[in-house]
Amino acid sequence: MHSHGRLPASLQQHPFLRLFGTLCVLWLLLNLPLLLGTRVLPWDAIDQFYPTVYFNVHSLRLGLAPWWNPYVYSGYPQIADPQGMLFSPLLMAWMLLREAPGASWFVWGVLLHMLMGGTAMLALLRRSGANAFGALTGATVFIAGGAAAARLEHVPIVLAYAYAPVVLLALRHFMANPGWRRGLLLGLAAGALVTQLVQLSYLIALMTIGYAAIASVLHWRGYDGATRWRWCAGMLLAILAALALGLPQLLLSWAYTSLSNRSALPLAAAADASLDLRALLSFIDPNAWHALRGTYAGPASRVEAYLYLGAVPSLLLAGIGAAWCQPRQRRQLLFFAVVALLACLYMLGVHTPFYGWLYSWLPGIAQFRRPSDAAYLLNFSLAMFIGLAASHFRLDSRRHVSVLLGIAACWLLLSSLQMRDVDVRWQVKSIAAAVLALLALWRLQRPGTTRRTTLWLLLVLVADYRCFSLNGAFNEAHDNARRFMHDTTADFLVAQLRPSSGMPTSRIETVDAGVVWDNNVVLRELASTQGYNPLRYALYDRWYGARESGNLARAHTLYNPASDSALSNLLGVEYLVKGHAAGAPAWSPPSGYELVFVGKKTDVWRNRHAYPRLLTPTQARLLAVGQQPSPAAFAATDFHHTLWLTPRDESDRRSGETSAASCLGQLQITEAHATPTRLTIRTHAAAPGWLVLGELDFPGWQAEADGARLPIHRANGMFRAICVPAGAHTLRVAFHPWQMVAAAWRQAHP
Repeated sequence: MHSHGRLPASLQQHPFLRLFGTLCVLWLLLNLPLLLGTRVLPWDAIDQFYPTVYFNVHSLRLGLAPWWNPYVYSGYPQIADPQGMLFSPLLMAWMLLREAPGASWFVWGVLLHMLMGGTAMLALLRRSGANAFGALTGATVFIAGGAAAARLEHVPIVLAYAYAPVVLLALRHFMANPGWRRGLLLGLAAGALVTQLVQLSYLIALMTIGYAAIASVLHWRGYDGATRWRWCAGMLLAILAALALGLPQLLLSWAYTSLSNRSALPLAAAADASLDLRALLSFIDPNAWHALRGTYAGPASRVEAYLYLGAVPSLLLAGIGAAWCQPRQRRQLLFFAVVALLACLYMLGVHTPFYGWLYSWLPGIAQFRRPSDAAYLLNFSLAMFIGLAASHFRLDSRRHVSVLLGIAACWLLLSSLQMRDVDVRWQVKSIAAAVLALLALWRLQRPGTTRRTTLWLLLVLVADYRCFSLNGAFNEAHDNARRFMHDTTADFLVAQLRPSSGMPTSRIETVDAGVVWDNNVVLRELASTQGYNPLRYALYDRWYGARESGNLARAHTLYNPASDSALSNLLGVEYLVKGHAAGAPAWSPPSGYELVFVGKKTDVWRNRHAYPRLLTPTQARLLAVGQQPSPAAFAATDFHHTLWLTPRDESDRRSGETSAASCLGQLQITEAHATPTRLTIRTHAAAPGWLVLGELDFPGWQAEADGARLPIHRANGMFRAICVPAGAHTLRVAFHPWQMVAAAWRQAHP
């Protein structure tokens, strides 16, 4: 390391602690509106992931198991959602600190993960020989450069990204001095990463395995016999600890995925999220293809194709040659150059043969649909490059600093002027970065310390990111969750659907109401047929036709052609929320619906024909496996008296045949209580009788009467039916996640 890169004398006593303090200040400046609570994270973060995490912690605080979420898509196994974050240790611990954590508290939890990742990046760079300025610059790029800033909405991916440098740092500590303690720490870090079961976690795991393999080979010759044994024991402990943390989420998500609409995706599904070479222009121009302002015209989406690193960091890459001359840094540059190259090829997706080749032979790729997620790994690699290259910048040279700031000021000025035709007001705001760069150029013409130069350059970087990357275009939104908690339409529905004597409530359906009415229903405990999640139960998709989000048109199937369908009535859809969406197609109320509430943005229509969630028919019509009733016959059925047994397999058909022959009595329900994962019903009948639940027939649900197991039959296409014995019984129907895994295993290995 050059003498001009030494830490100032004031930082010598506690150098890393002081660097960490500086990084905290930069983190605060970069995220100030979010941390003050005036804004929250946008789009998916507030519309999908915050309600998901809220359900987890709210259920746990009430002493309820958050295995099954009954409020979204007529119920789904939230414990098995790979993006459900139930097993995410630090985020869940943070959210449980408050009784009713709001969206701002959730935002703090996400951003603290980014600070954690930035701190680990700081330590990684220091261990690689970076000086204070280089380490701080690289860590800042990691926190707020490229994908890290543009894609904050994808919370589970952000958490995985934040864990990446933590895992590598733990690995490097272990390699330096193997032992069981450091092995355990490595395993816990890797396990925490795996609990975010997203594509980026998979890619980071592959990168980490490669890093570990190379590091082990390089270190092995230097270990003595005792150290090699400690390496073996520590690595084994790391693997076991990682499996203990990550395997439950992996198995549960595998089981749900095998039953979902995404058991495997065709290669063509990755086309919309594949970047092309046009995306590389955003390294230079932050508003390339109008990603910040204007009508976007680039590849994939505006957030996926945003790669801007900042003017100062990009210029500092000129020092990469000096870093290459340092053997300690050369190894890091070589490894991350390979990672960056592979990340570029991967994120280009179907535009090169590379992704298709991986898709054909690498397990797991067929479950993912966004090659652009590799942009996070590219940003990580470039942050390493920038941190090491910046360590060789001549902070004590007035000429070097002047040239850097002069070019940066011109770069930032051109970037700002490029937006003039789109939004003059925005162009005026974004010019602040160029102005600060010119001010820094003027101030640093006077003699000063390297510390003073470092602070000015970091301030220019913060201004650059605040003007372009973290300017509200990608990272900020209004708190729709808070608004929904005070929505008058939601207030009306809560009052109407409040459970009476513990009986399960009816459901709602939405039309043109927007994504605010998708997962936010969880916050008000409103059961909905819709939601916001790309992963849905395949059976539900086929029969009911649930859409991915409220921004999409309503789906139609043979058995659910309209809101007044028999299937919708069977789901207990008593209320329909109709939004006043501008430009929405003409709409007329379904047959049997009446207007009962008019709100500012939404109206509520009530369905007089909705069935109760618990039915007691006396007649069963048994079909063969794979056979379905005709849509006309299904629509004409009076489900108060008749059910269709639509067996899921041959075993269910044989059992259903026996039940249909004996289950002819009229069942009486005397009491019913429900939690998200358990339904308790007291029944009485002179002869065996049917109980049909308006709940999805999903693996893992089991029924018992007074301790004796009862078979659950698939009825009416996608519901549960139970033949309850004669007499008085207490019937319990409960969801057991590991039984879902066992059922998925049996289906995969008949």
